[in-house]
Amino acid sequence: MKWTTSNVKNPNYTENHEFYVGTQTGSLKKFSPTYKDDPFVQHNLHKLGDRNSSITALTFTKDDGSEILIGRAEPAFQLHSLDTQSVIKSFEIDGGAPVVGLAQYDGRYIVGMADGRIQRLLREEERATLPEVNIINAGDNMERLRQCPFDRRLVASGGKGRQNNVKVFDLAVGKIVFSSKNLPNDYLQLEVPVWDSDVGFIDSPQNLTTCSRLGYVRLYDIRKQRRPVQSFATDEQMSFTTLAAKDNYIYTGTTMGAMKAFDIRRLKTFVHTYKGFTGGICDVQLDSTGKYLLSGCLDRYVRVHHVDSCVLMYQCYTKSKITRVLIRNTQEIVCDDVTTEECANDQTHQSEVKLKKKTNTPVDEEYEQMFENMQTICDSEDVDKGEVNESARQNIRTQDEKITAPKNSKRKLIQNKILHNKKRK
Repeated sequence: MKWTTSNVKNPNYTENHEFYVGTQTGSLKKFSPTYKDDPFVQHNLHKLGDRNSSITALTFTKDDGSEILIGRAEPAFQLHSLDTQSVIKSFEIDGGAPVVGLAQYDGRYIVGMADGRIQRLLREEERATLPEVNIINAGDNMERLRQCPFDRRLVASGGKGRQNNVKVFDLAVGKIVFSSKNLPNDYLQLEVPVWDSDVGFIDSPQNLTTCSRLGYVRLYDIRKQRRPVQSFATDEQMSFTTLAAKDNYIYTGTTMGAMKAFDIRRLKTFVHTYKGFTGGICDVQLDSTGKYLLSGCLDRYVRVHHVDSCVLMYQCYTKSKITRVLIRNTQEIVCDDVTTEECANDQTHQSEVKLKKKTNTPVDEEYEQMFENMQTICDSEDVDKGEVNESARQNIRTQDEKITAPKNSKRKLIQNKILHNKKRK
């Protein structure tokens, strides 16, 4: 698909996806590209706010994706239910730093602040007896906090500066499990600068990846060593802002409107480049299958690319600057909530309804009687099967005789002419 600024949808894009987009104005938008009438309809789930209400963090709290945690720059966060399309709970946090990451573990909410604080909010029944606890101070400038989807106890953080190197925390204990170590000094014996803009887990709690505003992508294995096991760095001016990882691939977005895919088995160069952007990429998310890549850009467009073919499948203008995006598959949610017996009952009910519709259709009696009174071929009771076969054979014989008759007459005429010529001689 060619580059364009209009809303487009590839006819091959038939996935049952829903997008949730957070903006700088504080609004939360919902997109449903499966709508046949208008796949570019936008539903505003939250009203517009001021600059301080900008959405800085979005994450699902449940595996079925029915609830979303929304972090803001105020600082505050909200729990939004997608079933009721309303805010269930709202929390305000002490301090002036915006929220950069949210998580949930053991019924408690974990909040990561830009000033480096990772705070645990207690349950409602515990607030009267226990004080709120800061798990640890991760540094001064924390950029992102992410929870491990394979082990909910673990969260990873990264930020700007050596004191904000990549760390992994155990929420059950409240201690650091892993703290990365910087690369060796350069040839001038100067410290290598660190600025991790995003962090994520790759298919296991032990494998960790980061991207940087300074143009590097690193892969860590917390079981082996503190320094990265693989690293990508280039002399080009590439500043990575966000990443998404699945299987053996890392997908990153840059401030210059470029999105790259890296293979962790060969991290020396990128393997794919996704085009169509005209601004810095703010957030990147993968669907549950890992085939489609959702991205939000500062040019106010939300886009979906196919991971393998790099084809632009969907593009829509959001009218506001995008900060965070989420994607979920609606078909999987329905299958998780409904059992197989209920699905079978629904199918039988639908078939019965279809049969009722057919039987309840109006019938024209005169029209039906006309067809009943019409005679059908070889449908009389007086004719036996043998008679029918004999009549068919006689018809075949007469047809053969008609075909052979003209041939015999021509032969006789030719013979008579030959005899007549001989007599004359």
